[in-house]
Amino acid sequence: MKVKIRRGDLVEVIAGRDKGHRGRVQQVIRKKRKDGTYDPNRVYVIVSGANMVIKHQRATGRVRTQTGRIEKEAPIHISNVMIVGTDDRPTRIGYRYEGGEKVRFDRRTGEVLPKPEA
Repeated sequence: MKVKIRRGDLVEVIAGRDKGHRGRVQQVIRKKRKDGTYDPNRVYVIVSGANMVIKHQRATGRVRTQTGRIEKEAPIHISNVMIVGTDDRPTRIGYRYEGGEKVRFDRRTGEVLPKPEA
């Protein structure tokens, strides 16, 4: 399975507690199997401002780390987000060749998606 969402893409959460929230993808996390290959069912994204959780962090040794209650984004399964297309609506992504190079395009409108600002 090809991961079609990249870091820097504007996505909308389509399922779960933060349904309807829009934000940029900060990180794409692909989990591996025991044999070292990537598992296509375990792909997660971290979306800025979505799926906020509170982590209780304690001081560890003499290292100066932030302690207390830290609010941070938790990963969301990639099936629960959709990229926001050129018409400002959630859409699916396709691939095609234009001028000898492979480009991503909006399946709803057919327009080429711009490269994400990472």
